[in-house]
Amino acid sequence: MKKIIILLSCIFSLPCVKAQDVLQTAFEHSYAQERIGNYIGATQSIAAVYNPKSYECNLRLAYLKYMSGSYSESINLYQKAITLMPYAIEPRLGYIYPVAALGKWDDVVAQYTALLKIEPKNSTVNYKLGVIYYNRKKYTQAYALFEKVVNLYPFDYDGLLMFAWTNYRIGKLPQAKLLFKKVLLLSPNDNSALEGLSLIK
Repeated sequence: MKKIIILLSCIFSLPCVKAQDVLQTAFEHSYAQERIGNYIGATQSIAAVYNPKSYECNLRLAYLKYMSGSYSESINLYQKAITLMPYAIEPRLGYIYPVAALGKWDDVVAQYTALLKIEPKNSTVNYKLGVIYYNRKKYTQAYALFEKVVNLYPFDYDGLLMFAWTNYRIGKLPQAKLLFKKVLLLSPNDNSALEGLSLIK
């Protein structure tokens, strides 16, 4: 009886093993095509084995569609990947590239905000969202985000510089002056930091 069960188990597992082998081959071929800049060929390799319920297929195709300039298709595929794995960071970060390429900055903000709900201490996301708010002259929102970045990385050039300028914009001049001077420790004669200091009486 045990032999029969084992035999049946092997028989039923064979299609799964074969399907995995086919998927492996497709991904290998896709990467090989990408290395030579053939994004159409790389896409076709995955499309031939595409399963809409496969997180990996959706993520790979989304990236390839972005690289080939098919931004709307890329967005749709990233959204499918996000639906399949709602707490995954990588599809949300990937989604931002085609959305930004189409100039949909409100969608970029929404996705960065969603990312911070999953990973509040992600310094890259905090910084990039802070830059968007700063450029929109929403300095209060930018301040909170850059403050997080500087608390996580107190001697980081980008974080310190943007936090310095944000402090300057909201009128916190002593703090801005101190931060600009810290930037100069990292980058002596930094033009932006020197400009900021020249504006503070």
